[in-house]
Amino acid sequence: MLDIYARQSAGLSPIIRSAEFCRIELAPRNEGLFVSLTATVVDDQEPQLLDHEIACEHVGTIDALLGLIRDHVHIAAPAAPLPSHIS
Repeated sequence: MLDIYARQSAGLSPIIRSAEFCRIELAPRNEGLFVSLTATVVDDQEPQLLDHEIACEHVGTIDALLGLIRDHVHIAAPAAPLPSHIS
């Protein structure tokens, strides 16, 4: 399970729990990369997937890119044990 820490808005850092997956998009820019992190979750109300923007930033180095991912994406313990053939 992924816990995703969204960028701060009005002093809050909302946590998106139970993300199905996290998408990282990279676009070349002058002197670095533009990075977009997006989390996808299943809507509790409707049979659909919802995308949540996590972060959009310009980074100058691969180390800065990895730091951005470390700041926003954390691997949490699964709510239920994984099947023995997976763990």
